[in-house]
Amino acid sequence: MMLKNDLILRRAMMTKHFPAYVGLLCSKGYACWTNVSVVPNHRGGRVSNSPLRFGFLLRSLRSLRSNCLLSWPWLCRARFSAVVFALLLPWSSSTNALDNLRVATASMTSPSVLYLLVAQKEGFFKDEGLNVEIINMRGEIAAKIAVAGEIDFFTQALSGLTAAVRGLPLKILMVVDEKPAWDFMAQPQIKSFAQLKGGTVGILSFEGSVALATREMLRKNNLDPSKDVQLLVMGGNDMRYMSLKGKAIQATLLDPANSYRAQKEGFNKLASAGDYIAQYLNGGICAPQEKIRQAPERITRFVNAAYKGYLFFTTRREASINTMMGFFKTKDRDAVASIYDFSMRVVSRDGTAEEKVLEGVIEDVKKSTGVKKESRPADFFDFSFLRKAQEKLRTSGWRP
Repeated sequence: MMLKNDLILRRAMMTKHFPAYVGLLCSKGYACWTNVSVVPNHRGGRVSNSPLRFGFLLRSLRSLRSNCLLSWPWLCRARFSAVVFALLLPWSSSTNALDNLRVATASMTSPSVLYLLVAQKEGFFKDEGLNVEIINMRGEIAAKIAVAGEIDFFTQALSGLTAAVRGLPLKILMVVDEKPAWDFMAQPQIKSFAQLKGGTVGILSFEGSVALATREMLRKNNLDPSKDVQLLVMGGNDMRYMSLKGKAIQATLLDPANSYRAQKEGFNKLASAGDYIAQYLNGGICAPQEKIRQAPERITRFVNAAYKGYLFFTTRREASINTMMGFFKTKDRDAVASIYDFSMRVVSRDGTAEEKVLEGVIEDVKKSTGVKKESRPADFFDFSFLRKAQEKLRTSGWRP
């Protein structure tokens, strides 16, 4: 029997405006508009960038029926087939014996998710009785959806911190990146920041770590980000790379994987974000406080498996490169090795950060959001699950 939501979706797909609905939905950040992929886990589970539940998508589609204009129609056309495929991805888990968890991330190529992919492939989640699905979603959207209970975790720690400073009940359980991994990439004819004046720069969203780093780098190169350039929201790393390649923007920050291929194709690297940003927080594990309160045991199992993946990723170079090659579907070992080695220069040594660094990042977020309320790291960070995982592995003598 056809489900009601299936029938509604099929009817929506038959209307002439459906591509516009989907494209606008994606531009608003409700669903993934990067490459759709489902990567089977060798030992159970899957990795996909499927969107939210049908009900949420259909409500969003219906709310947009009166607005069919697109800022970037070419982008809608380019990604339409991928988005339709994502909308139709099945929900069924690989096994009923495992607890299902959903983790959102903005990029499938950043250090903040690569160790989770390693944990998935090595079966660490399955060993903890978990079936983990990794989906693609912008950070500020993921924060709201996590609080609403649609996902269990997300990896964009700065977006989580920004939302928490504003009052959303979220906690950051682990910190992955100590330094930003992005490079500021520009069109081949642009050799300096000065040449960006009057141009367009792509960002992930108007808030979050990409936007903050972009503005900081522009300011330190004597450009006013609110006057001298136009900041355009172009989505995640893959989409910003495609926008750069398609000449829709003059420059953008790109993660190691996309920076590598951009440089191979002749685009110019103007600077590395790590040379500009002193106090930094980007990737990590964020969870809604309600889920922490309701199911601390599931949180514990997830963090145990995630930390195993983190240790494996940071200490087993060759095995991790092999996993990345499989996920990226490439035989270019030198390229993947370069991405891995760069990632190792920015990750946290143990999944935490110093108190003074956290205090500095919190103050930066408070300034950017205009929040005046007094706060301390313990209000937003909870490393207790991570410390328990570390102690458990030490006691058991586990080695990756």
